[in-house]
Amino acid sequence: MSVLLSGIGAIRKEQLISSCSNGEPNWSFIPTKGKSSKTQTEFVSEIRELARRAATTTNKTESEYISRQVLGLRAEYLSDVAPDRKQLYEQAKNTIKKQTGNPKCKGCGELSLLDFLEKAEGKSSNFAEKQFALAGGGTLNCPILTTGGYGAEIQYQGVTVLSNLGNGWG
Repeated sequence: MSVLLSGIGAIRKEQLISSCSNGEPNWSFIPTKGKSSKTQTEFVSEIRELARRAATTTNKTESEYISRQVLGLRAEYLSDVAPDRKQLYEQAKNTIKKQTGNPKCKGCGELSLLDFLEKAEGKSSNFAEKQFALAGGGTLNCPILTTGGYGAEIQYQGVTVLSNLGNGWG
């Protein structure tokens, strides 16, 4: 039962560690194409070792370390079938930078009173209503967040593969 609880705790921590302190995605825990170099046997061996350690540890620090290793191993394992999220992220970042140099178009930036006044007068185009095509075949949407500002949502083949809706990348 303690292993199951560890698994639940690891899932809850995933959102917290999926972004670096600088706001960039933490690629150690997000599956992206071409990350894996291990064989199936190596994965099975590492999974067994981590499961054994998780089942026997009583130290909270070691348990958190094991949870992080599990998340990293999962990201590496899924990378064989994952889209190239890193490339899509870079393309989305460049697309946002090209948007007229306006500081409100920086992903999770804030909307000002001027933005709302311009919208009321019909003078501004709503950044959130646009979809931007990315060179890698994805699309970028920038929804308005309830907390203010814009988020970023990258879709590939109709599926959201990476998003930041105000609480980190995931």
